[in-house]
Amino acid sequence: MLKAHYLNYRHVSSDTKLIAKAELLATQYRAAKQQLRKNNRDFSTAFNVILTNVEVYQAYDGWCLQIPTDNNLFSGKDKRNTTYTTEIRDALRWLIAEGFLEKATGLTRPKKKDTDERHWLPFAYKLSSKWLAEIASTPLSDPSKIHRNPLASYWQLREDRYDKKGNKYKVAIEPTDEQLELNADLLAETNKTLAAYDDFMTTMATTIGSTPVHPAQLSLTRVFSKGAFELGGRLYAPIQNYTKDNRKYYHFDGDPTIEIDYSSIHPHMLYHKEELEFDGDDPYTIEGFDRGAVKLAFNIMLNRKAVGANKSAAKTISKEVGCDEDAAEALEAAIQALHSPIAHHFNTGVGLTLQRLDSDIALSVIDQFVITLKRPILCVHDSFIVSVRDTESLILAMESSYRQLLGDGFAMRSIKADALDFNEALTVAINSCFEQDTDDLDNEKWDELIAEQGITDCTVIDVNNDDVDE
Repeated sequence: MLKAHYLNYRHVSSDTKLIAKAELLATQYRAAKQQLRKNNRDFSTAFNVILTNVEVYQAYDGWCLQIPTDNNLFSGKDKRNTTYTTEIRDALRWLIAEGFLEKATGLTRPKKKDTDERHWLPFAYKLSSKWLAEIASTPLSDPSKIHRNPLASYWQLREDRYDKKGNKYKVAIEPTDEQLELNADLLAETNKTLAAYDDFMTTMATTIGSTPVHPAQLSLTRVFSKGAFELGGRLYAPIQNYTKDNRKYYHFDGDPTIEIDYSSIHPHMLYHKEELEFDGDDPYTIEGFDRGAVKLAFNIMLNRKAVGANKSAAKTISKEVGCDEDAAEALEAAIQALHSPIAHHFNTGVGLTLQRLDSDIALSVIDQFVITLKRPILCVHDSFIVSVRDTESLILAMESSYRQLLGDGFAMRSIKADALDFNEALTVAINSCFEQDTDDLDNEKWDELIAEQGITDCTVIDVNNDDVDE
């Protein structure tokens, strides 16, 4: 089975070995292109970024790299983001033409996650024997000397574009001076927290089972949507592309982890914003309907924005849920009836506003962990992965961050957890954290429990075929 990461350009190395190799490649490139005169095009940095990210995305460990080289991604109004420079594009094309990168697959068109929609993925390449013989056979850089590319901001403002066939795609845009001024505090807080997160997480050994994950894959970018800092704002990292099953096997410095997320966070947020409580146990449970279908339809109704007089989401529900339109209309009506106190929010596009709110909560939880507690954490939108010894700390941080953003009068309604099947002693300790009965669980006790559990290896490590934040 082909394993492939989507190559990004968010990191650069200060390691002298890698810098020297990048400068040598830049010299060879200029000679091959007969560009011997000095000019302003910085190919040394371009090759540094490529060599660095080849290491970040584990090409020396047998992973392939999905590499787009389309002109429109690297320049013009459709440029993907500031790290996609024309120098990187030209350097990549040269490496491919010279046989340093060997094609492993052609263009592919898999389904996107959680949808029937398909999209094109670029060619996948692997390091060729020529690369391994003439550039390097093992990583050139000390991981501790790999840093965020100065062109890679900790946040991006995105907007939707459409091609001639009506297919939607996203591009990074520059905010206006007015937007920057109005959101100065928000962006400063984002930069502060995510830079501290980067610095701290590079001190942790993150593994899937016993297989190392490059620390730069944990680096987060906050992505705002539709050209507005009030919309979206969720945090994305390459490590989020590993499959959900792989996430159970994450370890921090050998500690097994647990993933905890807010249960049905968006429905409860809407009720709380109306200063109400949902009168029931599960907002996605409706008698006579599959819970998964209710959840999917509910979120369609949150994220869809009605056009003109068309206030029904039934056609979209029918397509995404996989049912006929009559069944979709019945499902939509049942959701509107159950959630009549917040039904006026349906088909208004409020989902991105709620994402902005849950992203504020996520940033607060991360801040508490890496700045205050000095403990490792990963986030996947509204869920968080921590060492089992930090279970209680995470629950308390999630609770306090929710109250901070929604108001002291409203507590998170429920949480759910996911982890490996641990031995009885460790399971009892984790359950004690949920009961906040942890007086007997000091670090020495946790060390004993974790040593007894040991590291559980993951037999299959794979990523979803997607560039997770695109």
